[in-house]
Amino acid sequence: MLPHTFLAALLAPLAAGARAQDPVSAIAPLLKASCVECHSGADAEGEVRLDAVLETKAGEHDLALLRSIAAELRSGRMPPRKAGRPDAAHLALALGWIDAELSRASDPGRPTLRRLNRREYENSVADLCGVRFDTQGWFPPDEVGYGFDSIGDVLSMPDVLLEKYVVAAERIAAQAILVADADNPWSVRVPDSAIVHTEKFTTHDGAWSLHSYGFVGVDHEFERAGEYLLRVRAWANQAGPEPARMDLKLAGNVLGRIDVTAERGAPQVHELRTRIKAGKQRFSVWFVNDFYNPDEPDKKKRDRNLYVEWLEIAGPLGWTPETDFQKQLFSGANRRNAREGVEHLAERAWRRPVTASEVDRLMRIAPRGAKHDRIVRDALVAILASPNFLFRLERDPSNTKPLTQRALNGYELATRLSYFLWSTLPDETLQKLAAKDRLLDEPVLEAQVRRMLRDARSGEFVRNFAGQWLQLRALERVAPDASRFPDFDDALRASMRAETELLFEAVLREDRALRELLDPDFTFLDERLAAHYGIEGVSGPHMRRVPLDPLQRAVRGGVLQQASVLVVTSNPTRTSPVKRGKWVLETLLGSPPLAPQPGVDTLDESPQATAAASLRERLSQHRAKTECAVCHDQLDSLGFALENYDPVGRWRNEADGFPIDSSGELADGTRLDGAAALERKLAADPAFVRCLAEKLAIYALGRGLRPEDAPGLDALAASLGGRDITLQELVLAVVRLDAFRRTVVAEKP
Repeated sequence: MLPHTFLAALLAPLAAGARAQDPVSAIAPLLKASCVECHSGADAEGEVRLDAVLETKAGEHDLALLRSIAAELRSGRMPPRKAGRPDAAHLALALGWIDAELSRASDPGRPTLRRLNRREYENSVADLCGVRFDTQGWFPPDEVGYGFDSIGDVLSMPDVLLEKYVVAAERIAAQAILVADADNPWSVRVPDSAIVHTEKFTTHDGAWSLHSYGFVGVDHEFERAGEYLLRVRAWANQAGPEPARMDLKLAGNVLGRIDVTAERGAPQVHELRTRIKAGKQRFSVWFVNDFYNPDEPDKKKRDRNLYVEWLEIAGPLGWTPETDFQKQLFSGANRRNAREGVEHLAERAWRRPVTASEVDRLMRIAPRGAKHDRIVRDALVAILASPNFLFRLERDPSNTKPLTQRALNGYELATRLSYFLWSTLPDETLQKLAAKDRLLDEPVLEAQVRRMLRDARSGEFVRNFAGQWLQLRALERVAPDASRFPDFDDALRASMRAETELLFEAVLREDRALRELLDPDFTFLDERLAAHYGIEGVSGPHMRRVPLDPLQRAVRGGVLQQASVLVVTSNPTRTSPVKRGKWVLETLLGSPPLAPQPGVDTLDESPQATAAASLRERLSQHRAKTECAVCHDQLDSLGFALENYDPVGRWRNEADGFPIDSSGELADGTRLDGAAALERKLAADPAFVRCLAEKLAIYALGRGLRPEDAPGLDALAASLGGRDITLQELVLAVVRLDAFRRTVVAEKP
């Protein structure tokens, strides 16, 4: 059979003629001969009715259904082999007609308003003001749509989350900008590691035990002269006629003597205010009235001891140190006044220029007469709690007509790029290019994409896109049976995920061919994972690149041969060819199987059944049922190609006493044997490139794909077809899509 693309081009004039006479005549022969027998009427198989296509008027077709038909026809999965393959001419006519119908509906769409997800929020705050806020512990988990947690349709904003955003903004601003407060001066709690003390004293039950004359203290560097508060929290065991007493000293001089009357369980804080010169000086606490009477009848009153829980130095009063963020914002070459600082923060956080009136409102939030740092801190709270930060807003110019298309401006494009590849707000380079509209130039756009992929921040793309596309996040939840796989633990789990992420990162950063995700000649291992695989010569706990010789490459390397994928596609006690086949169809080919029909029996897992027949034989019996065969004909051959790997990804030659048979036949008639053959087949399949392009587009756009997106993706696939493309090229192709660089103007409320 000639390639579909060649036939489509050869027969295009014929298809065009058929469309001119009768819009459905190009596809009707194929549907009638191979499809409608099963897919018609109220009981249509899989609830997919194709007889309706024959009855629909031009321009009124269900575009999603047409796109699904085209995908099944191109893959060879439909019609099933038992129904007979359509002849090449009818197939080309049908595909040409469907493509023409879809192309008429092309438009870039308008993504649903997108809230920052937890990871995007955390990264954006860290890049904006240097505070790493724990979003995992503070915000609820993000919902997932189309396989990703960056989808606008599911990133809702309930009232409770809005309240959490306000509190989070207050906490972040308080860490980022320290404000002098006379009532609550800046203080330093002395860590135990910095305490100097009489040699015999030790810590016990969270306190330093001063059981005889002596001291605990700290040699502290007072950076500036001023008034300080010296604090001690202490308690005592009382004995004898007077309470325990301590002297507070600075540089050997007694500042005050204090009676310590508090007892265990109810310590007291004692404070002295004094003026201190700049420089290093010792602040110390001395126990000055030790007492011991062994003849005291009450054992609890025989020994007087002092217990010091902590020392604290607060001040100088009316001053507080600057954080690194404050120094960066207001010092050196970036010296700014309060208004300039607020304007700079708002522009970075909101990812666009701000107006004078917006800055005015932010400046008025702090109390009248507030000082510089208080003004900026209070404004930062409002900036972070604003929809302008929490949502990725794309505001249509006032002179645009609703429902027309427009190009994104430089700031909007910079924002899409930055959250796509870095999961954070644009950096200074992108902002400067956005201000000059330079990102709209093709060479500049390509250069920036390649720069961003080389940057360390693209590690977020690896973790967030690859981690969800390949379902690596599920590795955190899987639990192989501990009695069968006692060596599986969290450390091994982490190494498995790291191997896959590092491979993806290497293919991306090094501009390697896309096929190397499936068929590389290297992988990444540490000693533990190498031993798990039976690969020698790797020692130590750090992950490193390991070249694979031809024998190793036959069983290890690509994602299908890596334990991360093999574990998440297994059951706790055994492998699952069905899960593994489904994973290949969904993740690598973009063609998920139909959901199981109601009432379909599950596989017999009884001890008698597993002893009597291999898993392959039992699935064969299951597949013999007509209602099961439609899916299992697609799934089983893909899954059994991986059957040499056990539920934790180790190689094996038999399972449950039966030899492994990893051979199979794909929907297009291709016969293969084993994972290496399957990986080579998939690496050369245009459907793999198309699938990954679609996954990238969903992740980048923050929405599911629509039939109107098909023409752009078709053009993308055609432009890359026939070449050994790189992962970077595919990312660039997605960025060049109209759907990424353009939008539809919203209807006015």
